[in-house]
Amino acid sequence: MPKRKGTRLAVLALVSVAGLLALLDLQLLQSPVDIAPIAAPILSADAPRPESLEPATPLDKMSAEQFREMVGRPLFNPSRRPVQRNEAAAGQPKAASSKMRLIGVMKGEDRPPQALIRLGDDPRGKWITEGAELDGWKLSKVNDLSVILEAGGRSRELKLLIPRHTSPPSPVPKAEH
Repeated sequence: MPKRKGTRLAVLALVSVAGLLALLDLQLLQSPVDIAPIAAPILSADAPRPESLEPATPLDKMSAEQFREMVGRPLFNPSRRPVQRNEAAAGQPKAASSKMRLIGVMKGEDRPPQALIRLGDDPRGKWITEGAELDGWKLSKVNDLSVILEAGGRSRELKLLIPRHTSPPSPVPKAEH
């Protein structure tokens, strides 16, 4: 019989706790919630601006108009689609001098000359054979320290950048047997 008395006491405690939680829930449901927007402070033109409203980052200095496309096409919206580009602009080659950099040149006797060209921020670059195209530009000539790119009647020369502060590699000593 002592087991029944302890069980009844535990059930009574659980029912009491459930009743208290139900009363608390009822109280929260009946209390009003203030959802009114907070109005921005009105500043007159001659009043000094508080320090807290001064731009803290470069983005704070930008106008809302500059964010129109970003707000209109949110990143995580399932209906987001790519920007429709002008077809005429897509057919024209892009500027080679600002976007492309010549990283290396390779000339071999048994293969056509190649150039390693890096586009923008691409960390790897791409090997292009003489006569091939890259980003709308044809690699017309590979020289020892430069390449000639042609597109739409225009030609650009990309030069190999060689750092001045480095010394030439020292010869490797021959191993003695």
